[in-house]
Amino acid sequence: MYSIKLPNQNTAFETPGGVTISQACAAAGFPMDLVCGGRGTCGKCAVQIERNGVSETVLACRTLVDCDMTVHLEEHQLTRDASIVTEGRSAHRARLSPALSKRCMTKAQLLPPHCGAYMEPASPSLLRTFSKLMADPAVDQVTFVSYRGKPLAVEPGDTTSLLYGGAIDIGTTSVVLYAYDLNTGALLHTVSALNGQIVRGADVITRILHTRQSEDGLDELTGHIRDTIHGLLDQTEQKIPGFRSHLYHLVLCGNSTMQHLFLGLDPYGLSQDPFVNITAGPVRCSGAEAGIDMPAGGVVEFLPLLGGFVGADTAAVLLTLPTDRGPCLMVDLGTNGEIAVGSGAGYKVASTACGPALEGGNIACGMRGMEGAIERVSLQDGKLTYQVIGGVEPLGLCGSAIIDAVAELRRAGIIDETGRLLPADEFLASHPGSPLAKYLGEAGEFNTAFYFARGERPVYLSQHDVRQIQLAKSSIFSGCMTLLEESGLSPDQLDALYLAGAFGNYIDIDRALQIGLLPPVPRDRIFSIGNGAGQGVQLCLLDQGEMDRCEALPASIEHVELATNPKFMETYIMNMNF
Repeated sequence: MYSIKLPNQNTAFETPGGVTISQACAAAGFPMDLVCGGRGTCGKCAVQIERNGVSETVLACRTLVDCDMTVHLEEHQLTRDASIVTEGRSAHRARLSPALSKRCMTKAQLLPPHCGAYMEPASPSLLRTFSKLMADPAVDQVTFVSYRGKPLAVEPGDTTSLLYGGAIDIGTTSVVLYAYDLNTGALLHTVSALNGQIVRGADVITRILHTRQSEDGLDELTGHIRDTIHGLLDQTEQKIPGFRSHLYHLVLCGNSTMQHLFLGLDPYGLSQDPFVNITAGPVRCSGAEAGIDMPAGGVVEFLPLLGGFVGADTAAVLLTLPTDRGPCLMVDLGTNGEIAVGSGAGYKVASTACGPALEGGNIACGMRGMEGAIERVSLQDGKLTYQVIGGVEPLGLCGSAIIDAVAELRRAGIIDETGRLLPADEFLASHPGSPLAKYLGEAGEFNTAFYFARGERPVYLSQHDVRQIQLAKSSIFSGCMTLLEESGLSPDQLDALYLAGAFGNYIDIDRALQIGLLPPVPRDRIFSIGNGAGQGVQLCLLDQGEMDRCEALPASIEHVELATNPKFMETYIMNMNF
């Protein structure tokens, strides 16, 4: 065993040799945000260490623990404290008609006729519990817990006031739990956390590859998401004592990969053409079968997938959209991009591999929206101003700031239409005397950069970063335009463009239009709806009718595969420039 000291966290622990620094830190409760999944390509886990009297900077995901060492782990490298969007702003509201119900009855009310039976056939475990309660002279009444009228469990006494349910949105980056009192429809608590699978990569492709390359990769990732959910349930229990003991219904949504990894299904079919799922329909099972610690008889439901990488999170978002208006475009901007075009009568849907760049991944100084992240950028009258989350010294750029920066640099002439970031001398040749030139420099050979902060911890946007943004923005834009053409629509024929998801909630829409991230829909028809997936999954928990409507959605959905669509590839190349 070797000793690891983490002076920045004021702690130390022991670990066996042969594991990487990042693995050792994760096991000790300090998981690092490994954007590339531990392949050593993103550089986000670079840490200063001291071992054998030598100080050096290494990649925590690639460096094995082979002796006692001190690791200077920075707080922004950990998977915690990110800003997570939990609220939706859809006008759609559910009526209260949950699938879960309780009914209290006395023993006298339950007494069957001569030679009769107390109950209809039910699970052996329920019947065993019921038989013990009926034989207990101290019990005078019992409460039946039912799902859509079918008994799930029986509890001693009158517990009808304790009827709890949970809706969970499993995102690639974050997980949100909404805890409800199903008697009143009251939202009791909302709690969120970063998805524990982040330690194996920021995007779904990296995680799928991990299941292929590691013998226990699937079990590991399944364990991570279940641990994340259990952590959220534990936090809710602290807020609402007794919540977990009376939690009999959980409804979940997530993209196709998240569905597979939560249920422990091998996602091999999503790793190669023709990109198929193990199952696309709604999955309904017991808590035990889903690996969730909840009362015996509890029901776990995962909403249906819509095809390929378009998952149950998109189905949940579509539930929240108006059904009484003309065609709309929905874009869910998160770690992955899901797109839908249509109306209440039906939709064409697609997913586009925009990568993690829009959320700060694959960007040299990119980071999640947490304390220390620059979130807003402005260039006015030759002066740079920016806003930092928490009002502290800047540590990096989150996605909203990256969009701001690209748009402002393009407007100022520092980035040309091809995406080239001009060196200081070239910029000054066309803008003599501009004070903005002082922010330009280099971040490595042949990598021009615009610096927001210099010194010991520089923050900059480089030429390499701009290229990543070009790839991501063209992917989203081209996906939208391809689906619109497939639907016989132009942008100005849309009644609305809805932006869902974490990234869509924070970006400046005008700047997103300016750089060509979104199609040219009239500005007054573009709306941010926040966490639409979270809103939709709550509807399904609260209203059986909404669940039925969600389960019927796939019949009105047409999945469009962009990767093999010639129009998409042509549009993608043509819209790489600004």
